[in-house]
Order: sequence, then structure tokens, then C-alpha cells
Amino acid sequence: MAFKRSNVPGEDIKLAMEMTAKRRQLIDEAPATPLVYEYGVNRLAKALHPGFVKAVIAEKAPCSADCVKIVMEPADSGEFPYFRAGQFITLSCRAGDSFLSRPYSIISSPKEALAGKLEIMVQRKGIFSTFLIDEAPVGTGLWLGEPSGDFHHDSIRDRNHILAIAGGSGVTPFLSMMKAIREGSEDFRITLIYGARTRAHIPFDPEEFRGEGVDAAVVLSEEEAEGYMHGFITADLLKKYIDGDTSVFMCGPDAMYRFVSGELETLGFDYSRIRQERNSVGDRKVDEIKVFRLIVHIRDAVYELEAPNNETLITALERAGIPAVVRCRNGSCGFCHSRVVNGEYFIDLKDDFRRSADKKFNYIHPCSTYPESDMEIDIPIMNP
Repeated sequence: MAFKRSNVPGEDIKLAMEMTAKRRQLIDEAPATPLVYEYGVNRLAKALHPGFVKAVIAEKAPCSADCVKIVMEPADSGEFPYFRAGQFITLSCRAGDSFLSRPYSIISSPKEALAGKLEIMVQRKGIFSTFLIDEAPVGTGLWLGEPSGDFHHDSIRDRNHILAIAGGSGVTPFLSMMKAIREGSEDFRITLIYGARTRAHIPFDPEEFRGEGVDAAVVLSEEEAEGYMHGFITADLLKKYIDGDTSVFMCGPDAMYRFVSGELETLGFDYSRIRQERNSVGDRKVDEIKVFRLIVHIRDAVYELEAPNNETLITALERAGIPAVVRCRNGSCGFCHSRVVNGEYFIDLKDDFRRSADKKFNYIHPCSTYPESDMEIDIPIMNP
């Protein structure tokens, strides 16, 4: 019902009153049928950003001396969200008295996940990974946080050829990328150089990923075998695979990052073309371990627990069984954004991704923050 402004004095008031009466009449005459609030754009948004998805472990199988492949299926006839090859998910569940969350890169291609099959590779390292390998049987329910991270190929940012360097379970995002290239959902070339101690520590079949835009080579540091290179990923090896259209992606232990970065520097490789997947923040080296009191507010609930100065606040929360919001565990995504009510804390500069406003108003990321005194914090509620 359009309202047209009149040039006659007082006419506008009369028209407005008539419009109000007409609207009341239309409302009274309308059927008592609920309005439809689910639109196509809302369904699309929910599919791309579902929050937490319930999944169950469908299969577990060893894939190397220290890695196990875990296959998950959606629970309750649900479906997995879309992701870019190379991204990670966050798995959460209760293990004993603790509520644990850890990020894991996805092995599956996007099409495989949309078909109801999502795989991760878990290395026997840390509390949650050991729980998944040794204690969580097939059928165990898990909360799966929506895919995240920017460790994927971007045609604007990255070159068409990716030289992927990996060690340990760091090969997982590259396996997803190579599968995506094969299935046609990604369009770039990738060469994988994987460093392992022995053949028993290789968690994939290199022969499976050769040809059709993908290639894989393995370097063994503690074993010599036919068909495999021996030694380390040095500058002499790297320059064989680098051309003018190459970006370097690295995923693995910090020691590998430091060594390979030094080798690339000797080659004069452009630093802006190097991408590293950030590892989770670990324990902090301190001269003396001190235990502080931590008071935690989650809306109306208040918890009190102990927090040692060598562990992140998120680790203390998990040990106490408090379901804390967390995703990347390295301080970069901001998902666990929390307010410090009072207390002193420490954040390593390399793990401090807070905005200027966060620092001004005393906000932190508990996944990368260590207590330096008794503390009181206000954290977001987890709604899986």
C-alpha cells in the first residue's frame, strides 16, 4: 500500500490515519497461516555454514607405523558441509572427564564428503589423537565443526603449480588437494615431496598420486630403498621442481619449516610465494611451573579451576571438562575470542593475531594464551 505525499495542509495526517485503518482491516482479514521464513538463501547459508555437525566413526584403519585413517559418516541422516581441498575440521567429544577439541585436516575430496564420506588421518600424538586411535570404537559420536582455514589453492594469490612439502600427518591437506584435482573440482598442478624416516612411516601410496596433474616423491632419512630418494629435502632437491610458476606450500613439524625455509632462502625463492599451515600452540617452556586459580564465566555459569603457567588456557579448560569453544588452536582464527575480567597473561608474539581493539579492551584467544597470575575470564558458550 503506497503512501503519496499531498500538498494540501493536513491532508497527510488524514491519509496516514486512513492507511493505518486499512492495514488493521487487512491484518484482521488475513488467514492465520504462519509466514514462511525459510528461503533459498537461508538454506544455502545453512549448508555452507552449518556450525556443528554430528558424525560417527564408521571405520578405523592403520595407514602407517604411527598414523591411523578414520572414516566418518553423518549422523541422523545429515550431511557434511562443503569445503575447499586443504581446509581442516574441528572434532569435539567427551573423553573421560575432559571435553576435548582438536583440528584435523581432511583427506577426502569435496565430492567424497558431499557423498557422505569424510576421512582424516590421526597421528599418535597428544591426548585426543591417542583417544581416537586407542579408545574410541567404531560408532563413537563426534561433533564436527564446520571446515575452516585458508591453506588451500587460490588462483588469485597462488601460482598454478604448487610444490607441496610435507612430513608426518602434514600430508593430509595435500592428499585432499590431489584428489580434488583428479575429480575436477580444483584446477592446478601439484608436486608432493614427502619426508619420512622409513617406508613404514609413509601413510599413503605414492604410486596412486602420479599423473593427471599430480606427482609425488618420497625422501627417506633413515632408510635407503629402490624408488625412493634418501637424505633430506635440501635446496638441490627443491630446485629440480621449482619453476617460474611455482608456489610452495608446507605442512608438517616446525623443525621441517625451519630447515626447508632456510633451503628456499639459499635459492632466493620469493618469500611471498611460501605458505605454511600453522601448527597448534603447544606447552610453554618456563623456569618454574606455577599453578594459578582460573575463574571462568559462560553466560550465567561460573567455574573455578586450576591453570598451570606452562599450558594454554584452553588446555586447562579441557582438563576440567568445560566445553570451551575452540577451532584452530593456534590463535589465528579468533573463534575462541574471550574477555579477560582480570589477571595477567602471556601470548607469544608469533601466536598473537588479536586486533588492536581486542588488545585495547582486554580480549584474548585462550588457545594461545598462558596465565601469569590468577585470572577471571568470560568465554563464549558452545552450542553444538
